[in-house]
Amino acid sequence: MVKVNPELLDAIGQLEVEALLEGLKDPELRRNPAFLEKVRKFLAQNNFKTTDETDGVADIKKTAERIPIFDNEVSVN
Repeated sequence: MVKVNPELLDAIGQLEVEALLEGLKDPELRRNPAFLEKVRKFLAQNNFKTTDETDGVADIKKTAERIPIFDNEVSVN
């Protein structure tokens, strides 16, 4: 088994975080469901948890309340 320098692994992790942050700043990309899934997966794998006190969560809840519910919605898994 090859041993990888921990500093290189840290650098790769940092670059991954920076790439995700750049994507979230892009107006089109941050609305892309596939990209957002990657962000959610990254957060879950790194045990990132949000609460009602987390900055921005209250705004997200307010926005979500304005999203209409359509009777003919199809569930996508």
